[in-house]
Amino acid sequence: MGKTMMKRIALASAVVLSSLMSVNTMAAADDAAKAITDRRAVFKLLSFANAPLGGMARGGEFNAEAATEAAERVAMLAGMIPALFATNTAGEVQPGRYIAADRIWDGMDDFNQKAMDLVNGANAALEILNTQGADGVRAAVAEIGPKCGACHDVYRVEQ
Repeated sequence: MGKTMMKRIALASAVVLSSLMSVNTMAAADDAAKAITDRRAVFKLLSFANAPLGGMARGGEFNAEAATEAAERVAMLAGMIPALFATNTAGEVQPGRYIAADRIWDGMDDFNQKAMDLVNGANAALEILNTQGADGVRAAVAEIGPKCGACHDVYRVEQ
């Protein structure tokens, strides 16, 4: 095989390798974008799920079914948080006012524990609502709110 043929093979190999690397980079970017989109959706649903409890705690009319459904939803959605952060997006451009702090992936054990604290808080809120009804709404909210805030204080950044 001549030098010209070897150069062509080397050039073709470089083009193929470059293309593969480009595809992998694009796939990683797509994975990151999807992870960020999925997280935002779940956190939006968490806010939606928790809203009825907040309204009741601020003096709105108590609705036992809506209150228990809210606590159940918060527990279920909070349980998804660790899986939603399995894709490391540190350094990625994130849209929106609030973004995930890069330090999440350096403190994943603590981050996951905070998610479980929220699950446990929502379950405790559910127990309070089931035993105390309207009289327990504020206590139920006190089981959820600080758990959300504990994570926000450390792992959410305002842009």
